[in-house]
Amino acid sequence: MKKDRLAYFRKRLVDKQRQLVEEVGRTALYGKDQEDDSIKDLGDQANTAYNREFIFELGNGDRRLLREVVSALQKIDEGSFGSCERCSELISDKRLEALPFARYCINCQRAAEEEERMATG
Repeated sequence: MKKDRLAYFRKRLVDKQRQLVEEVGRTALYGKDQEDDSIKDLGDQANTAYNREFIFELGNGDRRLLREVVSALQKIDEGSFGSCERCSELISDKRLEALPFARYCINCQRAAEEEERMATG
């Protein structure tokens, strides 16, 4: 991949990383704000617990995405950015444009999703 394209993707990934770090931090702070259950009735405590769990799950998605963004930045540094982790073929520019942290080409992504469905279904 050309250096100018790599620089373009690096900038997009760094921007996404910054955004996710802020969101993960905000989610953690919000979860801490919800912790005073001492004066609430049982219904309020249950509602607070549900909200905390919901926000925690949102945070988990952001953390997973952050790991993928960091991994993509490492691949740029290592020179393997844009290669599928399964088949080693190049990931299409169109796919990288949509998801610069994509780990797989579209065919391998479909196969991975199908394997996941079969394992959970």
